[in-house]
Amino acid sequence: MIMPKYWCHNAKTGEIFPYMSAEGITDFPRGTFLAYGDYLTTGLKNRKAAKEWAEEWGICEKCKSVKKPNENGNCSFCGQAIKFVPIKED
Repeated sequence: MIMPKYWCHNAKTGEIFPYMSAEGITDFPRGTFLAYGDYLTTGLKNRKAAKEWAEEWGICEKCKSVKKPNENGNCSFCGQAIKFVPIKED
């Protein structure tokens, strides 16, 4: 079986990396998932989509998750400034 390739963006570290997944089986790194949970965005269809996502969605350190900044550059939920980590590609 050939597994589809997806891309992930880790907003906390800025990393963009591929992983394979199909029918409930994945090679996504468990340690990364456990360490970064809500800072990860998975299921992105290609590297370009992951990079575009990373440019629009940063981290809210107060909410401890990925957020898109409002017109003032802040989290719409808590008001904290959204931080963007420079993108790192493999």
